[in-house]
Amino acid sequence: MTTSHIATVEVPFEALAKELGAKRAIEFISEIKMCYGDSVVELRRETERLTLEQIEAEIKNQKTKKQRKIGNTPI
Repeated sequence: MTTSHIATVEVPFEALAKELGAKRAIEFISEIKMCYGDSVVELRRETERLTLEQIEAEIKNQKTKKQRKIGNTPI
């Protein structure tokens, strides 16, 4: 039986606060939300049912398309 893993992307606030300090971490998050929206929530919503295997397959598919477009052959 193959086990599928669900992919998630998240940077804990604690990590930001440790590196930037609490005040700057809050400012950073506010700036990101103003410029880009809540991309983590949006990304999670769009990818919540994808498995790592599906993501790997899509990456391979995109690489193949790119190689064909520029005329390279895969090694």
